[in-house]
Amino acid sequence: MRIKNGAKVTFHYELRDEKGELLDSTFDVEPVVYIHGEEEIIEGLETFMDGEEPGFVGKTTIEPEQAYGQGRDDLIVVAGPENFDDTVELVEGSVVQTEDPDGEIVNFRITKVSGDKVFLDGNHPLAGKRLNYKVEVVSVE
Repeated sequence: MRIKNGAKVTFHYELRDEKGELLDSTFDVEPVVYIHGEEEIIEGLETFMDGEEPGFVGKTTIEPEQAYGQGRDDLIVVAGPENFDDTVELVEGSVVQTEDPDGEIVNFRITKVSGDKVFLDGNHPLAGKRLNYKVEVVSVE
């Protein structure tokens, strides 16, 4: 069976950045399972695998627009330490959560702590990056 909308797809992937540095891989762990066409994985990866069948192995480069988008300046904010619960450790690289006006959970990475300012980035860590994938389709149902 070929990959098409509604198909349950199981696949392995290896993700590298533009410099070739390994960012993530499922080849030594359980594969990813998703429903094709349901926007459960990034658009560029889904498009790349569309129409393929079990046993397919391929490599692709995905531009930011087909992955996690370009970084948005409106998702970079500065807050004071008083805006955080006392149980939150304000450390560069850690992730804090808040709710948007609609009650949805939003994650922010702390990019810098300087005196009375905490710099936060709500963009996906891979926003604005070109991604290199190697995939292997395990099964299609």
